Amino acid sequence: MGKRKKSVVRLFAATALLFAVSAYRQLSMRYLPEDALRSYLVWVVYMLLLFGWQYTISTKITQKTMRSHLTAQNIVSILYLTVRFVQDAFLYVNIPWMRFTGYFINIAAIFIPLFGLYVAFYLGKADDYRISEKWYLLLIPACLLSVLALTNDLHHFFYYIMPEESQPNLYFHPYIGTYIVYIWGLSIISYQVYVIYRRNGTAKSDSLYRKLIPFYEPILLLLFSIPYATTAYVVRFELVEYSAGLIFILVLCWQIYILVGLIPVNTQYEEVFRRSTVAMQILLPSGETIAASENAAEITPAMLEALKQEQRFFATEDITMHLHPVLGGYMVWQTDLSQINHALRELQRLNAKLEEEQDLLAQEIHIQSDEASVQARNDIYDSLSSEVSGQLTLLTELLSKESLSENDWNRICLIGTYIKRFCNLRLTYQEQQTIPMGDLAISLQDMAKCMKNLGIMTSLDFCPTLNLEPELILLIMKTLEGILEKADFRLSSVVIQISDTVCFEITGTACEFVSHSLEDGYGLQAEKIQAGYRLLLLQEGEVV
Repeated sequence: MGKRKKSVVRLFAATALLFAVSAYRQLSMRYLPEDALRSYLVWVVYMLLLFGWQYTISTKITQKTMRSHLTAQNIVSILYLTVRFVQDAFLYVNIPWMRFTGYFINIAAIFIPLFGLYVAFYLGKADDYRISEKWYLLLIPACLLSVLALTNDLHHFFYYIMPEESQPNLYFHPYIGTYIVYIWGLSIISYQVYVIYRRNGTAKSDSLYRKLIPFYEPILLLLFSIPYATTAYVVRFELVEYSAGLIFILVLCWQIYILVGLIPVNTQYEEVFRRSTVAMQILLPSGETIAASENAAEITPAMLEALKQEQRFFATEDITMHLHPVLGGYMVWQTDLSQINHALRELQRLNAKLEEEQDLLAQEIHIQSDEASVQARNDIYDSLSSEVSGQLTLLTELLSKESLSENDWNRICLIGTYIKRFCNLRLTYQEQQTIPMGDLAISLQDMAKCMKNLGIMTSLDFCPTLNLEPELILLIMKTLEGILEKADFRLSSVVIQISDTVCFEITGTACEFVSHSLEDGYGLQAEKIQAGYRLLLLQEGEVV
């Protein structure tokens, strides 16, 4: 059984346990009102479930700050349910203390949504991300409202007392403070929904359940609260105790966010490492391997010392090892430039071969059959060399440097990948008079990988509804390379969208892009957006 299925099974088991203890609580209250075990057993199950959730937080959540806020939210839940246990087990005959401890529901209603909002800010963010400190100013009104709630008997700001009622009693008549807490909770949850919706990043192709993910929490809370609100929170039968049910819904939603990948967790690393194409390894300071890819090379003590000092080690001409310190050890991976070097050597071989064949053509011009064959091949090479001449020049300039930086190698990798993939597409077109859509997808994926190595955040959304014309496929590759070269490969992010239209969204460049005509009746429409441009590849006269 996969780890995701195991998580789902555990979630269903926790739900079943909660319903079972809730059923026991209801039956005991109705048929065994003197049952002294009821309060203790219910509280123990609640604690078991919440401490199980805390174990998930501590062992799965990778972001330290997110883990801290989820822990704080869980601590508030544990404390509140403990107060409820004390009320049921010891204070049911002590009206003054029952009334005072009842004020703690406001503490839970204030801090649980607030910590949930803080957690939502970290969804989809890197481990070193930190929210603006201004958001922590919300702790000031939260603490003030908490103090006012606990001292309500002095000012009756949260609940007022009817003069004709005997005192003390358990009738809470809500006043201004209570409604402020309602508004507080609704506002915090509403903004949390907005933050999660923005982080979720749903697309048209996503299923309905994923598009509704940000709204799960308010929808479930609303549906669960309707029976209580319609009966003024006085009910004879509860499927799940109201306070425990609200907390369970919050935990359930966070578990769903983990299952769908909104929260990064430290699971399934074995499969990630096994399939890694960059030969990842995690080592202890002693050099002992914790996890490694199936194609990872053995790290010798001498190699490890060199990596610690220089952060990189040139294992061969084509393989470079890299090291990055992590908590309790080192992360090692390798960069494979063999394909790029092979492509460069192949280009050199082809150039030499072309020169040789040109000499042969001059000597054997009288043999018409050989002349036609060689000339056709010569035309293909000339055509390819002409179409990628600019990129070959860039490669020559980079390779002529006395010393090459990592950024230079990444540029060489990107340019070489473009040359290789564009030439393959052009040769496929010449041989088959068509280009399979899969070849374009693979070419763009290879380009995207190389762009990420340059530090460009790259996203590829490849979902064309129809087969694209071969000329348009070649023009897509040319346009992407042209955009990168114009920006001198200095971009923050590139979003490539291939659907009904071809769109490139770029950010982080000072270059100015304007609309202009391209070949084969196409044009590039440039639109300024925040921090960059949206570039649409359209037929002449077409406007989007």
